Amino acid sequence: MAGDWKFRILHEEARSRRLILEGHVDPPYKRPYHDPLFFYAVVGSGYLSLEVSRDFDGERLLDYLFVHLGQPEEPPRTQVGGRQDEEEGALLMVEWRFPAEGREAWLQRLEEILDHPLAGAVPNRQPGQEA
Repeated sequence: MAGDWKFRILHEEARSRRLILEGHVDPPYKRPYHDPLFFYAVVGSGYLSLEVSRDFDGERLLDYLFVHLGQPEEPPRTQVGGRQDEEEGALLMVEWRFPAEGREAWLQRLEEILDHPLAGAVPNRQPGQEA
């Protein structure tokens, strides 16, 4: 997918009921910041939870994901770190729910977006293995 966001998974941890992913995202344009855009995602049995910086790039990333994953049931929430009157370090948090019967197709779509296998999200599944 030309012009898409590029995900770099820096840490992946498969737990019994969820897969945790941490990494950086590069937008399809030059960022004016020196620090990378960080994301934290949890893939559970029926959901994807995502946290990303609340800034221009984080908001554009969510717009991109809304196009490819659909709109979440609830709008993104903002978590402000530090003092409540400061937005430095604020995060956007969003959660997508998906039905159990559509889980494999949803995970496959997420793998394509991340360009990373999610074998740890499905017990006994190997990378590249179909449902």
